[in-house]
Amino acid sequence: MTQLRTAVLMKTDVAHSTQQFRALLAADRQSLIEEHRSFLVRHAAHEGGRIFKSDGDGYWLEFSSVTAAARAAVAMMEALRLAQPNKGDDRLSIRVVIGLGDVATLDNDLAGEVLALMARIEAITPPDEIYLTLAARHALTSAEVQTTLVERFQLKGFAELIPVYRVARRHRTHIIADAYIFVSDLRSFTRLTDVEPIATIERVLDALDSLTQTVAREFDATIRFSVGDSYCLTFSDAAQAMAAAERLSLTWEAVNREGQFGCPINIALHRGSMSTFRSFLYGEGMTVAGRLQAASAKILAGGEGGIFVTSAVRDALPNESWRSRLRPIALDLRSEPLALQVYTLAREVPVTS
Repeated sequence: MTQLRTAVLMKTDVAHSTQQFRALLAADRQSLIEEHRSFLVRHAAHEGGRIFKSDGDGYWLEFSSVTAAARAAVAMMEALRLAQPNKGDDRLSIRVVIGLGDVATLDNDLAGEVLALMARIEAITPPDEIYLTLAARHALTSAEVQTTLVERFQLKGFAELIPVYRVARRHRTHIIADAYIFVSDLRSFTRLTDVEPIATIERVLDALDSLTQTVAREFDATIRFSVGDSYCLTFSDAAQAMAAAERLSLTWEAVNREGQFGCPINIALHRGSMSTFRSFLYGEGMTVAGRLQAASAKILAGGEGGIFVTSAVRDALPNESWRSRLRPIALDLRSEPLALQVYTLAREVPVTS
């Protein structure tokens, strides 16, 4: 005899996935799906949840309480937002529905009216929102998670109007402590936009974005924003940040030379803390990295790019191989209280026989 039990369920779905996934190669699409599943597993496990079924690019999860499920959903939303600021329509976003009700186990799967109700609610849930059934809302610890009524909907298969609630999320400031902040900018890009056709400008930006994305993946960086030809990335390791800076500098140099763009890249690295609020980034770390990038560009000769780091980065490098290539330079960052020395990375001289 099949036994009923009361379960707290969550349904996730990637918003606009058809358009996003269609643009990817099969291997990249599969990699993104696997990465997204791992992301959900990590955040669910932190609140005692587990995935019990996949549904295309969406997943069904079970939790021990509605409050735990809501906390996990909020954490998922915030993590996605923090990792993808300023990506616009290219940002990966999800919608989440949380329900509470009786279910039965049939052929290692769950069945029950609550699953059908959640599927109907999912169809009306916008991206970046967390919707709840009435039963789930009543079981929620309101002191921890606030909710508001969305509306009473006429849903297919249900005779009465169904009240649906949403988690009222409050945006919070997140402090990223002790990050290696990487700021890059193309020199002479404004001149390029004044004299070259749109097609050339698009080629430059496409090439730069592709190289930056590749470097970010290879060296475990988070892209914090991209504005025009400028990027900001953060790293958790000094050597990774240095290796990424050199890789991007060398690969862009080859692309710039081949395309005859006349836009060398300048990169600044600083170790410090920064704060994020929604898509805003601010704080001492961002200020110093931005000043370093702007000031260093002024001392470069025409057609030159460079990599400049503060002593906060140099002092954290784990081995002499990087430190031996850093040459001190005089540069005014207007930050005398910080007593920062600035270094520029000398290019490795190839060994010849």
